[in-house]
Parts: sequence; structure tokens; C-alpha cells
Amino acid sequence: MNRAEANEILIRHADFTASGRSHNHLVRAVRDGELVRIAPGVYIPAETWTTSYPDARHKLRVFAQLPRLGDVVYSHHSAASVHESKLLGSWPDRVCVTVPPTGSKKGGRSSGAVTRKMAELSVDDVVTIDGVTVTSLARTATDLALILPFTECVAMFDALRNRRHPRLTLGELTASLESQSKRPGYWRALQALAFSTDLSDSVQESRSRVLIHELGFPPPELQYTLTCDGRTYRADFWWKRYRHWAEFDGKGKYLSPEYQNGRSANEIVMTEKRREDAIRRRVDAFSRWEKRDLDDPRRLHRILSSNGLPGEGRRMLPA
Repeated sequence: MNRAEANEILIRHADFTASGRSHNHLVRAVRDGELVRIAPGVYIPAETWTTSYPDARHKLRVFAQLPRLGDVVYSHHSAASVHESKLLGSWPDRVCVTVPPTGSKKGGRSSGAVTRKMAELSVDDVVTIDGVTVTSLARTATDLALILPFTECVAMFDALRNRRHPRLTLGELTASLESQSKRPGYWRALQALAFSTDLSDSVQESRSRVLIHELGFPPPELQYTLTCDGRTYRADFWWKRYRHWAEFDGKGKYLSPEYQNGRSANEIVMTEKRREDAIRRRVDAFSRWEKRDLDDPRRLHRILSSNGLPGEGRRMLPA
């Protein structure tokens, strides 16, 4: 969603009352669940809000705040939403802006709607996208890497480095991170960058890989290909020594038009069954898991260990 599209659905208090409706009408619409307040004096239809993804919701909050905050630089999650970055964790309810540490009150104080950070930003650290001034993609990644937990940090780096749609190189990320080496969180972020790869195809695959490491299993080969019956299949994770094939089963792919390609649900199920049967004939072990298995690491441990993958004991992640 771009800024023009957002402005079509955002309802500002002044516009609402200027149309002849009273403040009480607005209060009732919020009370009755017809509208949702997403920023001071800014509302959105409840149906639009509830059907939007978390990153899109945060981006709407940024657009909602533009007239109120004026000339500020949006950063951290807010900049990530404008850059349309893929993140693993939750998106905050408050937008974030970064202002110079000069005692200026530009952007206002942190409040229930805005988090205000103080930091020096170079000319290269600031860009404008769709009329919104934000930190550059590299600076945004660095700012987030310094505050995110290790797993979320790895997922972010993986997405930015993705071999199919690379947005930043390892060198660019390293240089940006090293420029902030004196800030708290630097060493954890540096270790997350070292752990990252350009071979992860989703944030949940990244999350899986970190959890596999944390649970003490050997490191897998990523995106291993196998040809069966004239067809080539790709494993998210492959352990050659144990001939163990594994994959994260993201249900979202079954809903995408590209994956469905005009097929019925029954046709998709049968295709998946034939695919799995073909792979199982060529490997010694086959593991598959879903998001709920990552939410409870014991489930993933049981899935892999019950299929014969040995572990070395739980490992600690960088704090």
C-alpha cells in the first residue's frame, strides 16, 4: 500500500467533522467497532484494519502520523515498514522516529503513539520513499539488529540477503553494522550476521535454522536438490550423512495464486502426496514441521530426533 492509497482509507478527525458529522458520531463509530483509532485523531474502518497484515498496519500508522509529526526521520520498525522489509517478530503499536541528540524537541517526546530515538544520522543514512523520510535500508537494518533478539536478527539478515531478491550484500550489511560498533547489541548483531545466509526462502525457515542449532542438531545443507522421476525437488534442510530430508511447511504457500496455478484443493493435495512419496523413496528420513512446532521447540526436537537425527545437547544463543 502506498501513501495515496492509505490516504483514501484513513479518516482524520478534522475531515470527519468537516463533512457535517459530529465528534459524537465518531465516538459512537469507534465504540460500535466500525472504526479503529490508529493514531491521535486518525481512524480506519475496522474491517480494513483486521484484514491487514501486521507490517501493513504499522505502515498505516506511519502514514497516519505524517501531518502531526512533520519533518522527522522515521526509523527502526517504522522505516522497515516503508521499505517493506520482512521481519519475524511482532510490529509495535508506536511509530519510531530518530532525531539528533542536540536537545531538540523535533518530533516530540516519546508518547503512547510515538517512540523518539536520539542518534546522529549521516546524509547517506536518510532517504525519502513515497514522500516519507526514513532511515536508509542499511541503517534501518543496523538499528533493528542492535535491538532485536538473535533469531529475529538472523531472519531479517537472511531476508535482506536472499539470493533470489537480494536487497543488501553481506559487505554492505557488515560495513553498516561496523559503523555502529560502539552501540549496545553490536556483538550479538555481528554474530547474527555471521550466522545469516542468502539461502533462506522465508523468515520461518530462518527461525527453523536457528532453532535447529539451538536444539543441538548438526548444521544442515540448505536448498539441496534431488531429482526423482524426472522432476527436481528442493529441500529446505538436508543432512547428507543421515540422508535426512526436512522442510518447513508454510501453509501460506497453498493459498497463493502462483502456487495454486488454477488447481483445485484436491489436485494440490494429490500433487503434494506424489511429491512426498517420490522423495521418501530416495531418502532415509523425511521430516516436516509447521509454525506451531517452532512455537514449542520440544515439538521440533521430537520430530527430528524421532526420525533419527542425533543431537549434541542444547546450545546457548548469543544474548
